[in-house]
Amino acid sequence: MKRAIQRTLLAVVVIPIALILAVVAIESLNRPTPPLPPLLQGATAHGGYWGACPPENDTEAMMMRGGSAASPELSQRLMNKFPVGSSEDHFSKTLIEQGFKIYPSCKSDPSIHTAGFKQDGGGIFLYPMTAQIFWKVDQNDAIVWIKGFVAFTGL
Repeated sequence: MKRAIQRTLLAVVVIPIALILAVVAIESLNRPTPPLPPLLQGATAHGGYWGACPPENDTEAMMMRGGSAASPELSQRLMNKFPVGSSEDHFSKTLIEQGFKIYPSCKSDPSIHTAGFKQDGGGIFLYPMTAQIFWKVDQNDAIVWIKGFVAFTGL
């Protein structure tokens, strides 16, 4: 009888706890890479239209009416660090230093530039982040506005 209770205790309590601890240990080793740069730490994702290029057709224009998916934390952080009138050169160098890649300008408005950051890896509990930043410059290459977008890719 005592052995039956011990087996039941093992099957019902110890084995599930061991499995949970194993999953947590494996997940902790499977962190997304590269690490998030300071600009992206704590940024949240939001639903809506992803992007800041002017619409190229009626379908894009209709999708934009649903609101922007811009991350408020990221956009605010960018505008605080690089207010209107800041040098685009300094801004783009900062993005590159933090692991962003500079992408081509918007087809519909070449004064709007883009950069992106992408993590790989992750797992059940830790999702990799993808971020894209759009900024508009004036004729003197000074920042007019900046918008940042964040998404997490998971299950």
